[in-house]
Amino acid sequence: MKLRFQKDDIVNGISIVMKAVPSKTTMSILECILIDASSGEIKLTGNDMELGIETRIEGEIIDRGIIALNAKIFSEIVRK
Repeated sequence: MKLRFQKDDIVNGISIVMKAVPSKTTMSILECILIDASSGEIKLTGNDMELGIETRIEGEIIDRGIIALNAKIFSEIVRK
């Protein structure tokens, strides 16, 4: 998967879905943000089994794909 977008767009998208990502859980997949760029639009999803938040961000999809990344680490990398 290869994407290109503005930093402000991804930072805003991450901050929206981080509200649904729990900080501590027994299921490590719930600490992740799902990035879905398989259907022509970039969707970010966070979920804690009770609340799920999905947002779409503008950007260019060079190679399509889906990946789940640790939300805290990904957020820190993007902000720097």
